[in-house]
Amino acid sequence: MNNKIIIAYICAVVISILTTGCMTTTQKGTAVGTGVGAALGIGIGALAGHAGMGTIVGAGAGAVGGALVGDHMDQERGEAEKANLERQLELERQSSSGQGQNKIEGHYEYVKKRKWVDTSKKERIWVEERQEGNRRIEGHYEDMNVPSGYWQEYEEKIWIPGHYE
Repeated sequence: MNNKIIIAYICAVVISILTTGCMTTTQKGTAVGTGVGAALGIGIGALAGHAGMGTIVGAGAGAVGGALVGDHMDQERGEAEKANLERQLELERQSSSGQGQNKIEGHYEYVKKRKWVDTSKKERIWVEERQEGNRRIEGHYEDMNVPSGYWQEYEEKIWIPGHYE
C-alpha cells in the first residue's frame, strides 16, 4: 500500500513541477514547495508509521514556505526592474536628447489667434422689370445676402508640457 501512495505522490509532484510554465514566481514557488514538502513529509511519515499524514503536513508546510519565497522573489524582481527603468530614464535624460540643453518645466502660455466674425445680412432689394428671351419678368423684391465681416484677434491660454530646449 505504501508503494502505491509513494508512486502516486511522485507523479503528482512531477506533474505540478512540469505545469509551472505560465505561472508567476509565487505560484511556481507554491507548487514546488508543495511537491518538495510532500516528498519530505512522506519520507518522514513513513519512518514514523503514518505516511499519509506526513504527506499532508509536508505538503501544507511546503506550500506556505514556497509561496513566501516566491512572493519575495517577485518583489525583488519588481524592484530591480523599477531601478533599471529609472536608470535608463536618467541615462536618456543625460543623452543627446537632453544633455547641455535647458529643461523647460510645463507652463501656460498665451497664444494670439484670429477668427472670422461673420456680419453678413440679408437685404430686400427691388429688381426692375426685364425681358429674358420670350419671357417677361415683372419687377419684384428679392432677398439678397450681403457678405461682410471682419477678423477678430484674441488670446488663448494653452498648456505647454515640460520639454528640453
